[in-house]
Amino acid sequence: MYDFDAITDRNTPDDIKYEKINGIDDLIPVWVADMDFKSPPEVIDELVRVASNGIYGYSEADKSYDDAVINWFKTRFDWNVEASQIIKLPGVVLAISYAVRVLTSENDHVMILEPVYGPFRRCVEGNGRKLTVEPLKIANGHFEIDLEDMEKKIVEDDVKLLIWCSPHNPGGRVWTEDELRAVAGICKKHGVFIVSDEIHSDLTLYGNRHIPMAKIAGDNCVVLTAPTKTFNIAGIQAANIISTNKEVLKKIDKEALTTGAFGLNKMGIAATRAAYTYGAPWLEELLKYIEGNVALLREELKDTDLVMMEPEGTYLVWIDCSSHNNFAMKLLKDAHVRVSEGSFFGMGGENFIRVNVACPRSVLKEAIKRMKAVL
Repeated sequence: MYDFDAITDRNTPDDIKYEKINGIDDLIPVWVADMDFKSPPEVIDELVRVASNGIYGYSEADKSYDDAVINWFKTRFDWNVEASQIIKLPGVVLAISYAVRVLTSENDHVMILEPVYGPFRRCVEGNGRKLTVEPLKIANGHFEIDLEDMEKKIVEDDVKLLIWCSPHNPGGRVWTEDELRAVAGICKKHGVFIVSDEIHSDLTLYGNRHIPMAKIAGDNCVVLTAPTKTFNIAGIQAANIISTNKEVLKKIDKEALTTGAFGLNKMGIAATRAAYTYGAPWLEELLKYIEGNVALLREELKDTDLVMMEPEGTYLVWIDCSSHNNFAMKLLKDAHVRVSEGSFFGMGGENFIRVNVACPRSVLKEAIKRMKAVL
Protein backbone atom coordinates (compact mmCIF):
# COMPACT_ATOMS: atom_id res chain seq x y z
CA MET A 1 0.00 0.00 0.00
CA TYR A 2 2.85 2.39 0.80
CA ASP A 3 5.81 2.84 -1.51
CA PHE A 4 8.97 2.76 0.61
CA ASP A 5 11.05 2.09 -2.50
CA ALA A 6 10.34 5.56 -3.87
CA ILE A 7 13.25 7.99 -3.86
CA THR A 8 12.42 11.53 -2.74
CA ASP A 9 14.69 14.42 -3.63
CA ARG A 10 16.05 15.96 -0.42
CA ASN A 11 18.51 18.26 -2.12
CA THR A 12 17.62 21.42 -0.21
CA PRO A 13 19.98 23.88 1.50
CA ASP A 14 18.53 23.24 4.96
CA ASP A 15 18.54 19.42 4.94
CA ILE A 16 21.03 18.27 7.58
CA LYS A 17 21.17 14.66 6.46
CA TYR A 18 22.03 15.58 2.89
CA GLU A 19 24.20 18.60 3.61
CA LYS A 20 26.84 19.22 0.96
CA ILE A 21 30.40 18.07 1.53
CA ASN A 22 33.04 19.71 -0.64
CA GLY A 23 34.23 17.48 -3.44
CA ILE A 24 31.43 14.90 -3.06
CA ASP A 25 28.52 14.99 -5.50
CA ASP A 26 27.23 11.44 -5.01
CA LEU A 27 27.01 11.21 -1.22
CA ILE A 28 24.93 8.44 0.36
CA PRO A 29 24.05 9.58 3.89
CA VAL A 30 23.12 6.75 6.27
CA TRP A 31 24.07 8.54 9.47
CA VAL A 32 21.68 10.90 11.32
CA ALA A 33 18.48 9.28 12.59
CA ASP A 34 15.82 10.44 10.21
CA MET A 35 14.28 8.38 7.44
CA ASP A 36 14.26 8.82 3.68
CA PHE A 37 10.56 7.89 3.57
CA LYS A 38 7.69 10.31 3.21
CA SER A 39 5.50 10.60 6.31
CA PRO A 40 2.05 8.94 6.29
CA PRO A 41 -0.31 10.56 3.76
CA GLU A 42 -2.70 11.61 6.53
CA VAL A 43 0.09 13.56 8.22
CA ILE A 44 1.04 15.28 4.98
CA ASP A 45 -2.61 16.11 4.23
CA GLU A 46 -3.14 17.58 7.69
CA LEU A 47 -0.02 19.74 7.45
CA VAL A 48 -1.11 20.98 4.02
CA ARG A 49 -4.58 21.74 5.39
CA VAL A 50 -3.18 23.76 8.28
CA ALA A 51 -0.66 25.54 6.08
CA SER A 52 -3.24 26.47 3.47
CA ASN A 53 -5.23 28.43 6.05
CA GLY A 54 -2.57 31.10 5.82
CA ILE A 55 -2.61 32.13 9.47
CA TYR A 56 0.13 30.79 11.71
CA GLY A 57 -0.61 32.38 15.06
CA TYR A 58 -0.07 31.11 18.58
CA SER A 59 -1.54 27.68 19.22
CA GLU A 60 -2.12 25.26 22.05
CA ALA A 61 -2.83 21.54 22.04
CA ASP A 62 -6.43 20.78 22.95
CA LYS A 63 -8.35 17.70 24.10
CA SER A 64 -8.22 16.11 20.64
CA TYR A 65 -4.42 16.16 20.84
CA ASP A 66 -4.40 14.61 24.32
CA ASP A 67 -6.91 11.96 23.24
CA ALA A 68 -4.74 10.97 20.27
CA VAL A 69 -1.67 10.60 22.48
CA ILE A 70 -3.55 8.72 25.21
CA ASN A 71 -5.20 6.32 22.75
CA TRP A 72 -1.89 5.61 21.03
CA PHE A 73 -0.13 4.56 24.21
CA LYS A 74 -3.08 2.52 25.40
CA THR A 75 -3.34 0.67 22.09
CA ARG A 76 0.38 0.14 21.51
CA PHE A 77 1.64 -0.52 25.02
CA ASP A 78 -1.41 -1.07 27.22
CA TRP A 79 -0.22 2.00 29.09
CA ASN A 80 -2.85 4.16 30.77
CA VAL A 81 -1.92 7.83 30.52
CA GLU A 82 -4.04 10.79 31.65
CA ALA A 83 -4.00 14.25 30.13
CA SER A 84 -2.84 15.75 33.42
CA GLN A 85 0.29 13.57 33.23
CA ILE A 86 1.48 15.04 29.91
CA ILE A 87 3.71 18.06 29.31
CA LYS A 88 4.30 19.17 25.72
CA LEU A 89 7.78 20.37 24.78
CA PRO A 90 9.62 21.01 21.49
CA GLY A 91 12.02 18.09 21.93
CA VAL A 92 13.26 15.15 23.98
CA VAL A 93 16.82 16.45 24.44
CA LEU A 94 15.39 19.71 25.78
CA ALA A 95 13.33 17.68 28.25
CA ILE A 96 16.43 15.77 29.39
CA SER A 97 18.26 19.02 30.03
CA TYR A 98 15.30 20.40 31.99
CA ALA A 99 15.12 17.23 34.07
CA VAL A 100 18.84 17.37 34.87
CA ARG A 101 18.50 20.98 36.02
CA VAL A 102 15.43 20.59 38.20
CA LEU A 103 16.08 17.14 39.67
CA THR A 104 19.78 17.52 40.54
CA SER A 105 22.08 20.18 41.91
CA GLU A 106 25.42 21.42 40.61
CA ASN A 107 28.16 18.76 40.98
CA ASP A 108 25.63 15.97 41.61
CA HIS A 109 26.38 12.74 39.75
CA VAL A 110 24.16 11.64 36.87
CA MET A 111 24.53 8.17 35.38
CA ILE A 112 24.36 7.17 31.73
CA LEU A 113 25.09 3.78 30.16
CA GLU A 114 27.51 4.11 27.25
CA PRO A 115 27.73 3.80 24.37
CA VAL A 116 24.56 5.84 24.07
CA TYR A 117 23.11 8.83 22.22
CA GLY A 118 25.74 11.58 22.43
CA PRO A 119 23.58 14.47 23.75
CA PHE A 120 23.01 12.56 27.00
CA ARG A 121 26.58 13.37 28.00
CA ARG A 122 26.22 16.99 26.90
CA CYS A 123 23.05 17.46 28.95
CA VAL A 124 24.91 16.31 32.06
CA GLU A 125 28.23 18.07 31.69
CA GLY A 126 26.79 21.19 30.11
CA ASN A 127 24.60 21.74 33.13
CA GLY A 128 27.49 21.52 35.60
CA ARG A 129 26.75 17.99 36.79
CA LYS A 130 29.25 15.17 37.11
CA LEU A 131 29.03 12.16 34.87
CA THR A 132 29.04 8.57 36.08
CA VAL A 133 29.37 6.18 33.15
CA GLU A 134 28.34 2.54 33.36
CA PRO A 135 29.78 0.71 30.31
CA LEU A 136 27.43 -1.65 28.55
CA LYS A 137 28.91 -5.06 27.81
CA ILE A 138 28.43 -7.12 24.68
CA ALA A 139 27.12 -10.61 25.46
CA ASN A 140 24.90 -12.98 23.49
CA GLY A 141 25.31 -10.72 20.48
CA HIS A 142 23.80 -7.64 22.09
CA PHE A 143 24.27 -5.09 24.85
CA GLU A 144 23.70 -6.18 28.44
CA ILE A 145 24.02 -4.40 31.77
CA ASP A 146 26.41 -5.33 34.56
CA LEU A 147 23.86 -4.71 37.29
CA GLU A 148 26.30 -5.37 40.11
CA ASP A 149 28.79 -2.83 38.79
CA MET A 150 25.98 -0.38 38.08
CA GLU A 151 24.77 -0.51 41.67
CA LYS A 152 28.31 -0.23 43.01
CA LYS A 153 28.91 2.98 41.03
CA ILE A 154 25.57 4.44 42.09
CA VAL A 155 26.52 3.98 45.73
CA GLU A 156 30.13 5.15 45.34
CA ASP A 157 29.23 8.33 43.45
CA ASP A 158 25.93 8.97 45.25
CA VAL A 159 24.20 9.15 41.88
CA LYS A 160 20.99 11.19 41.88
CA LEU A 161 19.66 10.62 38.37
CA LEU A 162 19.77 7.94 35.67
CA ILE A 163 19.24 8.88 32.02
CA TRP A 164 17.90 5.70 30.45
CA CYS A 165 17.55 4.90 26.73
CA SER A 166 14.79 2.48 25.73
CA PRO A 167 14.90 1.10 23.07
CA HIS A 168 18.62 1.64 23.08
CA ASN A 169 20.37 3.91 20.62
CA PRO A 170 22.77 2.88 19.06
CA GLY A 171 22.52 -0.81 20.02
CA GLY A 172 18.90 -1.44 19.13
CA ARG A 173 18.17 -3.31 22.38
CA VAL A 174 14.55 -3.63 23.41
CA TRP A 175 15.02 -4.16 27.12
CA THR A 176 13.17 -7.09 28.70
CA GLU A 177 10.81 -6.77 31.63
CA ASP A 178 13.35 -8.49 33.88
CA GLU A 179 16.03 -5.97 32.90
CA LEU A 180 13.69 -3.04 33.43
CA ARG A 181 12.64 -4.33 36.84
CA ALA A 182 16.25 -4.84 37.88
CA VAL A 183 17.28 -1.31 36.87
CA ALA A 184 14.17 0.25 38.39
CA GLY A 185 14.73 -1.70 41.61
CA ILE A 186 18.32 -0.54 41.99
CA CYS A 187 17.31 3.07 41.36
CA LYS A 188 14.42 2.93 43.81
CA LYS A 189 16.64 1.34 46.47
CA HIS A 190 19.21 4.13 46.27
CA GLY A 191 16.98 7.13 45.61
CA VAL A 192 17.92 7.53 41.94
CA PHE A 193 15.25 9.11 39.74
CA ILE A 194 14.93 7.78 36.18
CA VAL A 195 14.59 9.92 33.05
CA SER A 196 13.67 7.46 30.30
CA ASP A 197 14.18 8.49 26.68
CA GLU A 198 11.71 6.32 24.74
CA ILE A 199 11.68 8.15 21.44
CA HIS A 200 12.23 4.88 19.51
CA SER A 201 9.53 2.96 21.41
CA ASP A 202 7.26 2.43 18.38
CA LEU A 203 10.08 1.04 16.24
CA THR A 204 10.34 -2.52 17.56
CA LEU A 205 11.27 -5.40 15.25
CA TYR A 206 10.75 -9.17 15.00
CA GLY A 207 7.95 -9.35 17.55
CA ASN A 208 9.87 -7.58 20.31
CA ARG A 209 7.62 -5.45 22.49
CA HIS A 210 8.56 -2.21 24.20
CA ILE A 211 7.56 -1.77 27.85
CA PRO A 212 7.39 1.83 29.08
CA MET A 213 9.59 2.37 32.13
CA ALA A 214 6.63 4.11 33.77
CA LYS A 215 4.81 0.77 33.96
CA ILE A 216 7.70 -0.59 36.02
CA ALA A 217 9.10 2.37 37.97
CA GLY A 218 5.87 4.27 38.61
CA ASP A 219 6.38 7.64 40.31
CA ASN A 220 10.16 7.22 40.25
CA CYS A 221 10.49 8.09 36.58
CA VAL A 222 9.52 10.43 33.81
CA VAL A 223 9.12 9.09 30.27
CA LEU A 224 10.10 11.16 27.24
CA THR A 225 8.32 10.30 24.01
CA ALA A 226 7.79 11.76 20.56
CA PRO A 227 6.18 10.82 17.25
CA THR A 228 9.15 12.28 15.40
CA LYS A 229 11.30 9.17 14.83
CA THR A 230 8.28 6.97 14.24
CA PHE A 231 6.69 9.05 11.49
CA ASN A 232 9.73 10.92 10.14
CA ILE A 233 8.69 14.35 11.37
CA ALA A 234 11.77 15.25 13.42
CA GLY A 235 12.01 18.68 11.82
CA ILE A 236 8.61 19.61 13.21
CA GLN A 237 9.86 19.29 16.81
CA ALA A 238 7.23 17.86 19.10
CA ALA A 239 7.60 15.74 22.23
CA ASN A 240 5.54 14.58 25.19
CA ILE A 241 6.88 14.24 28.73
CA ILE A 242 4.81 11.83 30.81
CA SER A 243 4.85 10.97 34.50
CA THR A 244 2.54 10.12 37.38
CA ASN A 245 4.86 12.16 39.63
CA LYS A 246 3.04 15.48 39.82
CA GLU A 247 5.84 17.23 41.71
CA VAL A 248 8.40 16.36 39.05
CA LEU A 249 6.06 17.50 36.28
CA LYS A 250 5.53 20.81 38.07
CA LYS A 251 9.28 21.36 38.30
CA ILE A 252 9.84 20.59 34.61
CA ASP A 253 6.87 22.74 33.60
CA LYS A 254 8.17 25.65 35.67
CA GLU A 255 11.62 25.32 34.09
CA ALA A 256 10.06 25.33 30.63
CA LEU A 257 8.05 28.46 31.39
CA THR A 258 11.11 30.16 32.85
CA THR A 259 13.25 29.51 29.80
CA GLY A 260 10.49 30.26 27.33
CA ALA A 261 10.90 26.96 25.46
CA PHE A 262 7.58 25.24 26.10
CA GLY A 263 4.55 23.93 24.29
CA LEU A 264 4.24 22.93 20.65
CA ASN A 265 4.03 24.88 17.43
CA LYS A 266 0.95 24.71 15.22
CA MET A 267 2.49 22.17 12.85
CA GLY A 268 3.75 19.99 15.69
CA ILE A 269 0.25 19.73 17.11
CA ALA A 270 -1.30 18.92 13.74
CA ALA A 271 1.32 16.34 12.74
CA THR A 272 1.30 14.54 16.09
CA ARG A 273 -2.48 14.33 16.25
CA ALA A 274 -2.74 13.02 12.68
CA ALA A 275 0.13 10.54 13.13
CA TYR A 276 -1.24 9.03 16.31
CA THR A 277 -4.79 8.93 14.93
CA TYR A 278 -4.17 7.51 11.46
CA GLY A 279 -0.54 6.35 11.28
CA ALA A 280 -0.70 2.77 12.60
CA PRO A 281 -1.15 0.99 9.22
CA TRP A 282 1.74 2.96 7.74
CA LEU A 283 3.93 2.09 10.71
CA GLU A 284 3.23 -1.63 10.43
CA GLU A 285 4.34 -1.64 6.78
CA LEU A 286 7.36 0.49 7.64
CA LEU A 287 8.57 -1.99 10.26
CA LYS A 288 8.34 -4.86 7.78
CA TYR A 289 10.35 -2.86 5.26
CA ILE A 290 13.01 -2.04 7.84
CA GLU A 291 13.26 -5.72 8.76
CA GLY A 292 13.89 -6.42 5.08
CA ASN A 293 16.65 -3.84 4.96
CA VAL A 294 18.25 -5.28 8.11
CA ALA A 295 18.14 -8.73 6.48
CA LEU A 296 19.86 -7.35 3.38
CA LEU A 297 22.62 -5.76 5.45
CA ARG A 298 23.06 -8.94 7.49
CA GLU A 299 23.39 -11.09 4.37
CA GLU A 300 25.84 -8.76 2.64
CA LEU A 301 28.12 -8.40 5.67
CA LYS A 302 28.23 -12.04 6.77
CA ASP A 303 31.35 -12.83 4.74
CA THR A 304 33.20 -9.66 5.79
CA ASP A 305 35.09 -8.74 8.95
CA LEU A 306 32.38 -6.25 9.93
CA VAL A 307 30.28 -7.62 12.80
CA MET A 308 26.68 -6.44 12.91
CA MET A 309 24.78 -6.27 16.19
CA GLU A 310 21.26 -7.55 15.58
CA PRO A 311 18.78 -4.73 16.26
CA GLU A 312 15.66 -5.64 18.20
CA GLY A 313 14.30 -2.17 17.62
CA THR A 314 15.01 1.17 15.87
CA TYR A 315 16.17 1.48 12.26
CA LEU A 316 19.79 1.88 13.36
CA VAL A 317 22.43 -0.84 13.12
CA TRP A 318 25.57 -0.92 15.28
CA ILE A 319 28.56 -2.43 13.49
CA ASP A 320 31.94 -3.47 14.88
CA CYS A 321 34.65 -2.35 12.46
CA SER A 322 37.61 -2.78 14.83
CA SER A 323 39.66 -4.43 12.04
CA HIS A 324 39.81 -1.05 10.29
CA ASN A 325 41.25 2.22 11.55
CA ASN A 326 39.12 5.35 11.10
CA PHE A 327 36.61 3.35 9.10
CA ALA A 328 33.89 6.03 9.12
CA MET A 329 36.28 8.59 7.66
CA LYS A 330 37.55 6.09 5.11
CA LEU A 331 33.98 5.34 3.99
CA LEU A 332 33.30 9.04 3.55
CA LYS A 333 36.55 9.73 1.70
CA ASP A 334 36.78 6.64 -0.50
CA ALA A 335 33.16 5.47 -0.86
CA HIS A 336 31.22 8.69 -0.35
CA VAL A 337 29.08 6.91 2.25
CA ARG A 338 28.47 8.86 5.44
CA VAL A 339 27.83 6.84 8.61
CA SER A 340 27.74 7.86 12.26
CA GLU A 341 31.09 7.53 13.98
CA GLY A 342 30.97 5.31 17.04
CA SER A 343 32.96 7.76 19.13
CA PHE A 344 29.93 10.09 19.10
CA PHE A 345 28.23 7.61 21.44
CA GLY A 346 30.95 7.68 24.07
CA MET A 347 32.80 4.94 25.91
CA GLY A 348 32.89 1.67 23.99
CA GLY A 349 31.94 3.20 20.67
CA GLU A 350 35.42 3.90 19.35
CA ASN A 351 35.65 0.88 17.03
CA PHE A 352 32.07 0.99 15.76
CA ILE A 353 29.89 2.74 13.22
CA ARG A 354 26.12 3.23 13.22
CA VAL A 355 24.22 2.75 9.98
CA ASN A 356 20.70 4.07 9.36
CA VAL A 357 18.84 1.53 7.20
CA ALA A 358 15.63 3.60 6.91
CA CYS A 359 16.08 4.33 3.23
CA PRO A 360 14.87 2.85 -0.07
CA ARG A 361 16.37 -0.59 -0.60
CA SER A 362 18.10 0.46 -3.80
CA VAL A 363 19.94 3.18 -1.87
CA LEU A 364 20.97 0.74 0.85
CA LYS A 365 22.21 -1.74 -1.75
CA GLU A 366 24.42 0.91 -3.31
CA ALA A 367 25.73 1.98 0.10
CA ILE A 368 26.60 -1.62 1.00
CA LYS A 369 28.25 -2.14 -2.41
CA ARG A 370 30.49 0.87 -1.79
CA MET A 371 31.27 -0.23 1.75
CA LYS A 372 32.35 -3.66 0.58
CA ALA A 373 34.47 -2.12 -2.16
CA VAL A 374 36.40 -0.22 0.51
CA LEU A 375 36.90 -3.46 2.44
